[in-house]
Amino acid sequence: MMKFSYLLLFGVFSAQAAVYKCEQNGVVEFSQFPCADEAEQVDMRPIGTAMSGTRGEFKQQVDAIKRQSRFVEFQITKLEQEKQERLEELKVDLYKLRRSFPKSEELVALQQKIDRLTEHYDEKIGAERLSLASLKSKAVTLERQYAQN
Repeated sequence: MMKFSYLLLFGVFSAQAAVYKCEQNGVVEFSQFPCADEAEQVDMRPIGTAMSGTRGEFKQQVDAIKRQSRFVEFQITKLEQEKQERLEELKVDLYKLRRSFPKSEELVALQQKIDRLTEHYDEKIGAERLSLASLKSKAVTLERQYAQN
């Protein structure tokens, strides 16, 4: 009996109801039921999943992936700018420290801080670039699937 209840539970979560997008008085609403005559049905399937459907469904999936790609590109640019700003601050501190006849330990500590910061941002940027490459690959795959259908 317990097995059947799990199957029922998984079946409930895997079923997808239609979702409608309506714009009323400049406000966008999403609903399980059409809110107006011009309600647009929205595909809520996970992005990048294979599907057989209309040209519009494929285009909607590809457009969503391209939007995500643009956002990831923005994130990469933002991280690169943050990295440059923080490195410049630390390099100014390093320059000031060198002019004040510091102890060698102070110089080494600040240089290590610069190296750690560089490594930290390089890792973050690398992860975002991998994510971007994955999204672009998904977009190409979907476009090929559409071309085959």
